[in-house]
Amino acid sequence: MKKTILTTATVFLALAGLAALAVPAVAQDKPVDMKKIIAEIVGEYDFSFQGESLIVQFTEQDGKLFGAPPGETPEEIKPVEGKPLCFDVTVAEGGQYYELQFVRNDKGVIDKCIMSVMGTTAEGMKIIK
Repeated sequence: MKKTILTTATVFLALAGLAALAVPAVAQDKPVDMKKIIAEIVGEYDFSFQGESLIVQFTEQDGKLFGAPPGETPEEIKPVEGKPLCFDVTVAEGGQYYELQFVRNDKGVIDKCIMSVMGTTAEGMKIIK
């Protein structure tokens, strides 16, 4: 009888320990607040590539992220599933595929974007006004 109680208590403690380990894992999988992320991204970014500079304006419209250089038609930039802060777009004119990886600085603020297109990469810094 004592052995059964001891075994049951041991199994109970082991299960309780496993349950306690599972709770933090579930807490890490909280849903991403895309509206908040888009609000942090919105602004102008200055991309430099081979001595050239390109300004891209990122805007929010109806909860979606759009981007384009000033004076051009903004294109919807969609989040890439499974890649935090990563977005992509295939530009209507020309059909070029762009991948945009936004980056947080050491203070947790999104202030950089790494743009990849056709095997080249350009880094853009958010313009603070």
